[in-house]
Amino acid sequence: MTTDREVVVTRLVDAPRELVFRAFTEPKHVIHWWGPFGFKTTITEMQVRTGGRWRFTMHGPDGTDYPNEIQYLEVVPNERLVIKHGTGREGDVGFDATFTFATEGTRTRVTLRNVLATVAQAVEARKYAVDGGNQTLTRMEAFVETMQERVSPAALDGASSDDADFVITRVFDAPRALLFKVMTEPEHLGKWFGPKGMDLRVVSSSLQPGGEFRYAMKAGPNELFGKFVYREVTAPSRLVYVVSFTDAAGTPIRHPMSQTWPLEVLAITSLAELGNKTVFFSRSIPIRTSDEERQTFRAGHSGMVGGFKGTYDQLEGYLKTLV
Repeated sequence: MTTDREVVVTRLVDAPRELVFRAFTEPKHVIHWWGPFGFKTTITEMQVRTGGRWRFTMHGPDGTDYPNEIQYLEVVPNERLVIKHGTGREGDVGFDATFTFATEGTRTRVTLRNVLATVAQAVEARKYAVDGGNQTLTRMEAFVETMQERVSPAALDGASSDDADFVITRVFDAPRALLFKVMTEPEHLGKWFGPKGMDLRVVSSSLQPGGEFRYAMKAGPNELFGKFVYREVTAPSRLVYVVSFTDAAGTPIRHPMSQTWPLEVLAITSLAELGNKTVFFSRSIPIRTSDEERQTFRAGHSGMVGGFKGTYDQLEGYLKTLV
């Protein structure tokens, strides 16, 4: 019996276990969500097979790097991962851990069970590992909801791969219901949405599948127009909508500074809560595009990081006036 030496964390995820298992075992997914709030992950090697290894570095919010090395002791696809988790440093024996994936109706129960060497180590680990594990699984839950497989083929409009997808995440110090409200109601959107330094005017808003949110932004004498066309609205956890620049009448037009930018981009926004905090993920997918347009979009990722950061900084500031 190892119960007194265990640290256990569990999460019920509203997604099929095959998809959740992929989120745990494919590097292109893992890098976006692994680790507690504020952490980022760089993967050096990931061989998900019995006897394989996963080497990665976790980058803390304060800039500290934490080397990690995992050996896969057992891999049962879609059911179980048994690992030895350590730092890779000489003399570090690490600890054993098991991830299980169990189907519960249409959802998946993910359970992480760490087994420490001694009771004293388990007592000490529970001081930080339970909270850290819950944060990690909350990030995973929010990320899974943005994967392309969670969207209908009709909504994807021919986006056949995720190599050009742009994914961004943030943790907001606000309840999920409030964040969803501020992200969808026009009286709130007008207070924070858009690039820093631009004034936003809401033209119209209809929050329902097929409905539109139309807006105009102004930083000088001219207005720029844009719109969202909602395809899925699931309050307070998820939004799927098509984003485009438009003319004053609402007809999609090309990016004012790039004729090869995709005319339309599908956005999937997901919110998962832990206490009074909310994990936000957004995936942007170019749809109905040429190779040149996808290349332009992919090359624009670095600039999008700064643009979205400015927008969500404004959202964070606005939320502070409401909570």
